[in-house]
Amino acid sequence: MRSAIAWFLVLIYPLHAGALDLEGVNAAALHRLGITGQGVQIALLSHGNVLTRHEAFRRPSGSAAINHDFTGAGTQMSVHDTNMAGLLVSSGTAARPGSIGIAPGSRVHSARVIAKGIEAAAIAQALETLITKHNCRVVVTGIQLPPDQVSADGNSPWTKLYDYYAEKYDVVFVNAAGNQAPRITVFGDCFNGLTTAALCKDQSGVYCRVGRLSNSGPTLDGRRKPEVAAPSQALIAPSSASNTAWMTVDPNGLGLTSFAAPFTTGTAALLLEAAARSSAENDDRTEVIKAVIVNSVSGGLKDKKQNPAAADNALSTWNPDAGYGRVNALKAYRMLEAGAIAEGKLSKQQMGWAYAVMPKKSEHVYKIEMAKERRLVLTAVWHRKLNKVGPIFVEEPVRFALDMKVVSPSGQMIVFETAGPNNLIKTDCPIKEDGVYQIILRNNTEADGRDYGIAFESISDD
Repeated sequence: MRSAIAWFLVLIYPLHAGALDLEGVNAAALHRLGITGQGVQIALLSHGNVLTRHEAFRRPSGSAAINHDFTGAGTQMSVHDTNMAGLLVSSGTAARPGSIGIAPGSRVHSARVIAKGIEAAAIAQALETLITKHNCRVVVTGIQLPPDQVSADGNSPWTKLYDYYAEKYDVVFVNAAGNQAPRITVFGDCFNGLTTAALCKDQSGVYCRVGRLSNSGPTLDGRRKPEVAAPSQALIAPSSASNTAWMTVDPNGLGLTSFAAPFTTGTAALLLEAAARSSAENDDRTEVIKAVIVNSVSGGLKDKKQNPAAADNALSTWNPDAGYGRVNALKAYRMLEAGAIAEGKLSKQQMGWAYAVMPKKSEHVYKIEMAKERRLVLTAVWHRKLNKVGPIFVEEPVRFALDMKVVSPSGQMIVFETAGPNNLIKTDCPIKEDGVYQIILRNNTEADGRDYGIAFESISDD
């Protein structure tokens, strides 16, 4: 059992210098507010397992990492998966107080799903067990499938399996963009997941440059993946070499996405803890969590060629390398804590979210009073829905999709966005009049009773 002094040292020292601070995903600020992902169960699906007795995972109540085998070959310790788990839930030590994971209050369930080969049955069993029996609300994957064997076009059985579980059980899936391929690989092409690119440091230590090995979008079927980016370079993580071994991952800044995905995963865990503390309804819905994370990203990134990832730093600009921007956990938390707005009712909130169920061939209208010389940043998210028919997953004949309009107080339509093949829309528009703006979401399909989430913020136009 660790001493009270050790815990105190962990809390006052800087956390993963840079990666968890403002230069990275800005999660240290949430730790100082006492939000650490407490009570949230995270599933890590990969080719191996975690050294659960490592000092990074020691808690008074037992290890913060639990191993599962779904291959029949037994558990197998892995450096890679111990690294990933540590970036998620490490509590540091008295000697290494800064080596803390992004969600140190959470618990990781490490699932081995590959032995001699990868089988869909093993992954399905892992998801069913970890979600329904261990209440895992977030799933992160530490593997990619070879692009010459599986097309990342949203139609592979692997992608459909993930999308099915995300929608059916309302679970946040975080997938790496993958590495060393011409474009996004499976599982990064999942509709209902949140795909993460890998960021490296610039000369001032800010994580703002996409690493050269991080896979780029779009997917083969033209969808905007990745959505977000997070740090990967020069992170100190526990190693499986011994109970006290630590190592530096991605020391050369290649952009290894397995080490970026835990930061998006941990951010979701922090938000889920915040939602559990609140009295609001539906703030823990997957679509709300995803919308809030995407809407709150930080801009100013550079692509793999060192060019600006967004013209004029516009927060709605999607970049094939960097997505919409870098994860910002504190801003996402503030957006979630701002509370919900209701369809059809006037709101004066300058940030927040909404969750609703949309009938077929209908529209929802949100009314927000805003001041001129600002900008409205707005994201809408919904799921692709599949049904399980025997061993396969079949998409429903009508795919739900939304169109988005923003109408000014004088009745001028200033935004009109259609989803295309995507199940996410993000826009960033200038507010040039004082008054009430209407956000109009339209379901032009026959898909009935589908849910969605939105997140929004009015920000200074300077």
